[in-house]
Amino acid sequence: MKMKDFYKKMCNVEIVFAIICLLSSVFIIVISAVMRTIGMPINWGLDIALLLFTWSTFLGADIAFRDDKFINIDILFLKMPKNLQKPLELVIYIIIFIFLSALIYLGAFLSVFTWPRTFQGIPALSYTWITLSVPVCSFLMIITTVIKMFKKFNVNAKRLTE
Repeated sequence: MKMKDFYKKMCNVEIVFAIICLLSSVFIIVISAVMRTIGMPINWGLDIALLLFTWSTFLGADIAFRDDKFINIDILFLKMPKNLQKPLELVIYIIIFIFLSALIYLGAFLSVFTWPRTFQGIPALSYTWITLSVPVCSFLMIITTVIKMFKKFNVNAKRLTE
């Protein structure tokens, strides 16, 4: 299997997982509210919904970044001379790469130290499962950043992901 086929499948799995997490989070919140209303609260509902929502948020950030759906204010960028636009774009990608690398490092550090912390409603589930969403999804965003850089600055690399 080619790398671009693997990457496309990984992206599709990421989209499906983000959708499942978001829909499950909403479903759990609704069921939890209904059960609380009828006098049978689900104590773990909010904790699981938080876990799923966190993963869907960070996965959604990578999906939006990959598809260029982030909010973009480029009025100043487009008024710059063309010969400055590409180098500035490279600098921006490098800053994004450094920031995501810091998120991976600090998120992994946080995940290790939150292992003993448990959810209030689910003592057997570690809070690390929430904090892991930061380094894992930051790693996925680094992959997206590197691909965007190659596509933008290396004509031959466009074949890798098309």
